[in-house]
Amino acid sequence: MKFSIITPVYNGERYIRETIESVFSQNGNFEIEYIIVDGGSSDKTIEIIKEYEEKLKNNNFPLKCRSFDLKWMSKKDSGMYDAINKGFKMATGDIFAWINHDDKYKLGVFEIISKTFQKFPKISWLKGTTSYINSSGKLTSSGLCMVYNQNWLSMGVYGRNAYFVYQDSVFWKRELWNKIGEIPTEYRFAGDYWLWINFAKYEKLWTLKTDTSFFRKRDKQLSSDMKKYREEQMKISLEKGLLNLKIKIYFWIKSKLKKRWQNKIMILLYKLIFWNINRDYVDLNSTNTPIMKKINFYIC
Repeated sequence: MKFSIITPVYNGERYIRETIESVFSQNGNFEIEYIIVDGGSSDKTIEIIKEYEEKLKNNNFPLKCRSFDLKWMSKKDSGMYDAINKGFKMATGDIFAWINHDDKYKLGVFEIISKTFQKFPKISWLKGTTSYINSSGKLTSSGLCMVYNQNWLSMGVYGRNAYFVYQDSVFWKRELWNKIGEIPTEYRFAGDYWLWINFAKYEKLWTLKTDTSFFRKRDKQLSSDMKKYREEQMKISLEKGLLNLKIKIYFWIKSKLKKRWQNKIMILLYKLIFWNINRDYVDLNSTNTPIMKKINFYIC
């Protein structure tokens, strides 16, 4: 199995080393193709990329997977999603993902991802658990394992009326990406939202209950501009229908409850309102082998 990982970057000298090393350090019986697409940085980003390129060339970086191929390009682009599209056009792997230049993967997670895809061929895309770090890299909160319903995804519910699909812990097969083509570059903020909706038109998103990545929350990052993100969401998918209204009301009620009451009340409401939705997910047993499980709630 071969992973193709894309990192779009522009003036990312502060954090890109952590991102690169989180990809380089993955260990297991697979290949990695790492493609960094720079938008014409004026800081030391290119210098840092070349440093790692030289380490690979001179065998000064101990590889822990079967092979590692670092590719990069630097050219002015029209935004992050333009850079991501360019990266995937260069990709030759079986499994695709992208990680932004200030986020990072957990050590050893690629081995678990590869085992899951190999054991369950019907899975076309999956999502692990995202934890959160601050600008200094300190863990601020551990992520929850949450299941995603295919119909709700295709309706654009997640990230609008329900919890988000954080991109840094999502992996998918090349064939699924090829069905979509590429992300429209007219969307500067919500291109991921567009992608999940369109993936869900073809395949179910499987949740994998394992810590996968770290999302860095910091000032002035693109994802912090929620007003513009919401504006693009409304262009991509309008709120409509009774089911959408039920979901909206359900998560509104959750937001108003005190935490100590949330689980008991929300589990009961969930069973009553959404009793017939698919709640399968993938867990790991004591030997880290992926296994299928069912859950009666959206938190696993």
